[in-house]
Amino acid sequence: MRDLVPLNDLTRIHAPIRAEIDRAVARVLDSGWFLRGREVAAFEEEWADFCGQAYCVACNSGTDALTLAAMAMQLRAADAQANTLALTAVGLHRGGVAVNVVDVDSDGRLAARDGEAVPVLLFGRHPTPAEARHRLFDAAHAHGWRPPAQATACWSFYPTKTLGAAGDGGAATTNDIGLRDAMRELSGRDDRLRDGRQITSRMDEIQAAILRVKLKHLPAWIAERQAIGAWYRAHLPPGARMVATDARDLHHLAVVRVAARDAVAATLKAEGIETKVHFPVPLHLQQAPWGDPARHLPAAEAWCGSVLTLPCFPGMTETELGRVAGALELALAGVAS
Repeated sequence: MRDLVPLNDLTRIHAPIRAEIDRAVARVLDSGWFLRGREVAAFEEEWADFCGQAYCVACNSGTDALTLAAMAMQLRAADAQANTLALTAVGLHRGGVAVNVVDVDSDGRLAARDGEAVPVLLFGRHPTPAEARHRLFDAAHAHGWRPPAQATACWSFYPTKTLGAAGDGGAATTNDIGLRDAMRELSGRDDRLRDGRQITSRMDEIQAAILRVKLKHLPAWIAERQAIGAWYRAHLPPGARMVATDARDLHHLAVVRVAARDAVAATLKAEGIETKVHFPVPLHLQQAPWGDPARHLPAAEAWCGSVLTLPCFPGMTETELGRVAGALELALAGVAS
């Protein structure tokens, strides 16, 4: 049996920097200080600077970052694109937002709309001008993007993200000092009660120390992901259309659209290629406060039924890339016959 080409392989990312990570963890253990300490404060400063924004509030997850930002902004209602992960809607809903699920355009993006909306930069794609005008962003896939001046951006550091912790982690960045202070209070930075609205969401010192190490390597990892994306665009068979086409796209995920997606994925699995679907069920078809199974959002439904995520991670070899392309060509030929 041939070796598996994994969707992601964190061991290849961590092995070259293992000694740095070990020293960072030991530094925290030796300090005896595990929450609300120097490592988190330093990471907040460094991540804000990397994102080109003035302030950062670290928290427990990207979902919590959306909740904190929505609460601090006193956001009451907002549109959300139907083809995103449910946690986008979860985070907003917990923050008091009435989530209005809307269809997407032919490119799977939040279409230009009047009023409040929260664009999701799926797979690390660069926002369009219509998306970029908004105030709040789900940037969980977009490490390396520099938000516009008016934006508050919510980030996830889930382990498989381009910048991933060794567990959960998240943050919101902003240029608004009032929003920063409100999010810090709501995240439980101190022990004072504020109308019972705190969600007690904090990043621990060990995660911050690990993220500080990995942040130094992030530009190189992004460049490697972009090179993989360029290889795919040049070598994949015509029946697999890459979703990311802009040179600025960050390729957190390498996603194609294909006909008969499930059959194609099954063939790739048989050939030793690991894939995943991001994301199979549009928001309006979910059993949730924002769901409405009677609605028909045709573009989002077609999108969720045709996207397929291919392996893409730092350390991936050209031999592995060739195997993916060859298996995909085989799978598409089988579907067409």
